[in-house]
Amino acid sequence: MAAFEKARACGARAIELDVRTCAGGEVVVFHDATLERLTASRDRRRVADVPRTELERLDLGDGATVPTLADVLAWAHARDMAVNVELKHDVPSRSHLVGRALDVWRAHSADVLWSSFDPVLLAMTTLRYPSSRRALLTQSGRPDWAEALEGLVRPPLVSALHVDVQQARAGVLGYLKRGLRLGVWTINDARDAIDLVGRGVQTVITDAPDQVVAALSARG
Repeated sequence: MAAFEKARACGARAIELDVRTCAGGEVVVFHDATLERLTASRDRRRVADVPRTELERLDLGDGATVPTLADVLAWAHARDMAVNVELKHDVPSRSHLVGRALDVWRAHSADVLWSSFDPVLLAMTTLRYPSSRRALLTQSGRPDWAEALEGLVRPPLVSALHVDVQQARAGVLGYLKRGLRLGVWTINDARDAIDLVGRGVQTVITDAPDQVVAALSARG
């Protein structure tokens, strides 16, 4: 939550986060499938096996704990911040994750874009809530079948495509021709951000919002 607040203070208009389910089925904000990396190997349990109450007590350093999606969406709604919610596919039940995440969203009325590397998760989101906004995530080095599938993606399944910075550097025109809003991850170099925005990129996903927001603001 401190990172999200810092991004807002830097002038970011949206935050990006990852969600998965914990034991009991609640949707929590956590990138990895296990707790190992963020606890310096002290706790190697899978997030899916840990109850929400335990996750909320887990100290990840400097007082940071694992928030629920409901916590973040309530925070975002109160501060008029948009949220890019990445749905993780390595969960016990993808349909359960989609259903619970959508229920949380509808309860908090936050401005949410749902994103995923998994087209099945996006299709499930479309079926359950057709008016939701969705983005397909892609990355370099993907298998041929994934690249072919990406090439077929069009509205209304998704309204945006989020490619990695290597793909964007190779050329953005082909993506823009599909009528999709183009986002790029992860741009931590302000010069890259200025260049890609100048070529038509509309969403910049960064770990350095202070530098990137300042550079784009100075550009005008």
